[in-house]
Amino acid sequence: MKALGDGSGGLQRLEAGTWVVAEGPYGALTAARRTRPNVLLVAGGVGITPLRALFETMPLAPGDDLLLLYRARGPEHVLFWDELQRIARRRGARVHLLLGDDPHCLTPAALHRMVPDYAQRDVYLCGPAGMADAVRRSSATLGLPAEHLHEERFAW
Repeated sequence: MKALGDGSGGLQRLEAGTWVVAEGPYGALTAARRTRPNVLLVAGGVGITPLRALFETMPLAPGDDLLLLYRARGPEHVLFWDELQRIARRRGARVHLLLGDDPHCLTPAALHRMVPDYAQRDVYLCGPAGMADAVRRSSATLGLPAEHLHEERFAW
């Protein structure tokens, strides 16, 4: 764990075996932020980790559509693939893998082809800065209101 503040810094100084109580999550990547029936999750790289949890636990009512777009450089970089497919089948959700370095796979035109109702969804985003920037620009171009884009930003 990185020491990014008082809490995470204090955790690094704890002795092994110390009991810790955690609560949350409190960030943007929670189902509590959802306001629309249809949801799009856009993950890149290790950004799949929090979105995998949402993919499994996001409450769904009959008729709701849950779609996960997962971007990875190559098959060797894909995490949880078998698990994601099982979750999709069990929940009646969809998962689509975007492999490679094609800079055009997240353009407004490409996203609109994959998700024609893009602007009518809640969109959750977690991934590398360049990918996230592309999705943010495409979201604005496609008319997604800013309050419907829920993003966790991370950097190394």
